[in-house]
Amino acid sequence: MIDPRTGRKLALAAALIFFSTLAVLLARQFSLVPDKPAPAWRTFGPETAQVKIVEYTDFACPACRHASGKVDEMLKVFDGGLRVTFKHYPLLNIHPWSLHAAAYADCAGEQGKFKEYAELLFEGQEKWGTARTMPGEFEVYARKLKLDWPAVLACSEAPATLKRLKLEIAEGEMRGVNATPTFFINGRRAVGSAQLIDQAMKFDNILRGSAKP
Repeated sequence: MIDPRTGRKLALAAALIFFSTLAVLLARQFSLVPDKPAPAWRTFGPETAQVKIVEYTDFACPACRHASGKVDEMLKVFDGGLRVTFKHYPLLNIHPWSLHAAAYADCAGEQGKFKEYAELLFEGQEKWGTARTMPGEFEVYARKLKLDWPAVLACSEAPATLKRLKLEIAEGEMRGVNATPTFFINGRRAVGSAQLIDQAMKFDNILRGSAKP
């Protein structure tokens, strides 16, 4: 026989699990998850842009590498009408070095070279992404860009850096991200380059609409 106090605790625990799960589902359904701003070095385009894209990416993901080129093209084509924010969502179960790559990229960003470092990570992902031990490419890329490597290394291990990455992963999970790249275009979800391009076909209409007097 279950003690009444134990029974109440079990009932309370079950209720908490139910309501927390319900809260997550509702947040995903109605886009209630707060969209925390990313560091400035991961945001491209003016704040006034009518089309705002948030991309959850993984540097070891081939589809993310492909999407990166498409996003660069869109930023050029739509000029000031587009604002893109990159957020990290390393798929650690299949890409063991992705979290490290994200940390190093952010620390390169603190020295003004996030995009350049990110490009090198994407270009060399087949080398470092499958390494069995800590990839030497992380240091090679930093030195190629003339970054202060000891500072990058210290930054990558700093609690503040790791906390920011973990919070970003948690935010992605709350928003229902389970594959990369995942985009939120003015709040509307798109997964992969194909869905991104489908949405891009509508950008002209959005921008023309914003230009009306």
